[in-house]
Amino acid sequence: MKAQSVARNPQPNVGVTEYLAAFIAGTRFEELPEGVVQLSKNSILDTIGVALAGAAEPGARILVQYVSRNGGNSASSLIGGNARSSPRNAALANGMASHMLGYSDLSLTPIVHPSISVLPAVLALGEARGASGRDIILSHVLGVEFACKLGAVVGAQFNKKGWHPCSVLGGMGAAAGSARVLALDEIRTANAIGLAGMQAAGIKAGMGTMAKAYGAGRGAENGVVAAELAEAGFTGPVDVIEGRDGFLQTFGDGVNGDQMMETFAAPYHFAAPGITLKPYPSCTCSHTSISAVLALKKRHGIDPDDIADVECSVSPAVANYLKFPSPRNALEAKYSLQFCVAVALIDDDVTIGTFADARVGDPTVLALMRRIRMTVSPELAALGFNPDSAPFGSRVKITLKDGREFGRSQNKGPWEPETAPSWDDLLPKYRSCAEIRLDGTRIDETIDIIGSLERQQSVSRLMDLLRG
Repeated sequence: MKAQSVARNPQPNVGVTEYLAAFIAGTRFEELPEGVVQLSKNSILDTIGVALAGAAEPGARILVQYVSRNGGNSASSLIGGNARSSPRNAALANGMASHMLGYSDLSLTPIVHPSISVLPAVLALGEARGASGRDIILSHVLGVEFACKLGAVVGAQFNKKGWHPCSVLGGMGAAAGSARVLALDEIRTANAIGLAGMQAAGIKAGMGTMAKAYGAGRGAENGVVAAELAEAGFTGPVDVIEGRDGFLQTFGDGVNGDQMMETFAAPYHFAAPGITLKPYPSCTCSHTSISAVLALKKRHGIDPDDIADVECSVSPAVANYLKFPSPRNALEAKYSLQFCVAVALIDDDVTIGTFADARVGDPTVLALMRRIRMTVSPELAALGFNPDSAPFGSRVKITLKDGREFGRSQNKGPWEPETAPSWDDLLPKYRSCAEIRLDGTRIDETIDIIGSLERQQSVSRLMDLLRG
């Protein structure tokens, strides 16, 4: 295998969409760097785990019931369920399940959870069409690459305007990955990307509700529909990224997209800047503050009852996302710095079980939340919305009732690319998620299959196991 995959040289007068479509259609598994293959498998394991746990959540169950009522050929498995549906329906349901817990992988630049839309689309089509494990890995890598590199072009303003990255960028990445798993040629791949652009939509108003995860599912569904229509000969705008009234004009204020051709797979986003994985099932923006208060409590033996005040001075991105100082339910609590920090101080951890409606109304938690403040750090704000050095940075100061103060600066969370978990590090998280829907024997077999995915002739057995 090559040590590094390098983008093909753009030719004069070749548009961005055309170039990327040719790259996606022409890339082979053997061209992927070994490290990228392993990072993809890590994210596949992680995403499937959180989808299994997410499938038990009320929103995911409602969507499965909806999908079941609306029929569809039984070609693709509903993860964590006991049924199959059409690839389109399976992508929708599994995409939502993947995001229900807010526990999935993330690209910090841009801020998007790429795998939760890309992987459900790729798996749904891959199962239906008999794709090999290599096909799944390659399609996942290319879909994630497309979503992340497109997001890097539109930049922070895209997020500030309120667009939902998982719906918009995730849908574009899902289309790229779906086109590859169907082995579409260059023109059909361009049409698939164009059709995905025609469906791209989603706003962040859904944060704190079931609609946020639904947006991820819609992104996955968008990708499947776009690729299947393109395969059938349906056409779309083949200059959808750079063209007049296209993606970059609409979502990026007309920014030039040529850098996508220069940076695509050079290196792959999985390699640099890398993908963040989540040790806590809350918005990633809360992880720096959670880690900081846990470290301070352990080091100084802090008793939560002795705390007079906690100040978390954060980057603008954190303040933008964590918008529920007084959450009304468990879904809003995932986007509440005050709740996450309070529970971390009380419980010494933040887990799936942390986010229950009953816990949101716990008097002990509420009393501590009233002593926790979030402010925007002038130091971090001067560096930008989510600066590379501290995208979700937090400057924590805990003041005790006796006047003592303890502080800690946390620029990044525990599982950033620089401190990424290994396959073995991820297994406890996977098992804790998977055991919500699967027994131990099935869990062990799914780990073995994903661990050797590049040697699997198909994903049929894996998907059979994941139906639970």
